[in-house]
Amino acid sequence: MSVFLAILKWIGIVLGGILGLLLFLVVLLLFVPARYYLQGTNAGDKVNYSYRVSWLFRMVEVRKGKNAQAVRLYLFGIPIRRFSGKEESDTEGNEKTENQQEKEECAKRKPGQKKTSRVPVEEKQKKDFQAKHKKVKKKKAKGQRKEKTKKSFSFERVSSIIRFVRDMENRRAFKKIRKELYMLLRYLSPYRVKGQFVIGTGDPSTTGLLFGGISLLPFAYHDGVHIAPDFEKKVFQAEGYMKGRIRVLYLIRLIIRVYRDRELRMLWKNINQVKEKEAA
Repeated sequence: MSVFLAILKWIGIVLGGILGLLLFLVVLLLFVPARYYLQGTNAGDKVNYSYRVSWLFRMVEVRKGKNAQAVRLYLFGIPIRRFSGKEESDTEGNEKTENQQEKEECAKRKPGQKKTSRVPVEEKQKKDFQAKHKKVKKKKAKGQRKEKTKKSFSFERVSSIIRFVRDMENRRAFKKIRKELYMLLRYLSPYRVKGQFVIGTGDPSTTGLLFGGISLLPFAYHDGVHIAPDFEKKVFQAEGYMKGRIRVLYLIRLIIRVYRDRELRMLWKNINQVKEKEAA
């Protein structure tokens, strides 16, 4: 009997340790913020950027280098998985093999002999025919899309959307959504930003409207941020970095708050009813 009780005791200790560890991990996940870092430069058509999202003193990290194409997952600084992008060495190897093949063909050719094309004439004709066929298909698809957009537009639909937006209950719900989005953007905004930006759309009026929208963003008022408009040329030049943090607890509270709001649930119900009426 004492042996059986000792076994139960050790099983309870192990289960308690596992539950305590899980509870500790949940607390860490809720209260320890995930930190992000973004750096980039843009000069002309070339854009170079790098970013890093880390958690728990960079024990878990997702990283992309400035001159790399691959996005990698790191655990304790050890690369575990590649999410996207190709290896740079693979592309270099392919280029080398193609160059080697060309050199071998040049060595095999006799002096004065011209380089023969690899693709026969029939294959070239087939490729030209397929390319023309694809262009015709694209033109037909564009014409069909234009006809659909013309048919889908109607004044009754526009008036129903206006009535839906002007409804008092829906207006209160839209105000709440705008408030929640503003608070979310304010929370997600970086706490440290440094950079220099030159932005121009080529039209003075649209450039002024764009900078009016930028003035509403909190990061535009950081000390290290310098944003200059260009009212004459269409240009976008940027160089800088930003740091920020996100807590999962805030996102969970936001989801619960939105889900429990009666007016937001009614707005979602009204949107579905409008969709069903349009489908019918």
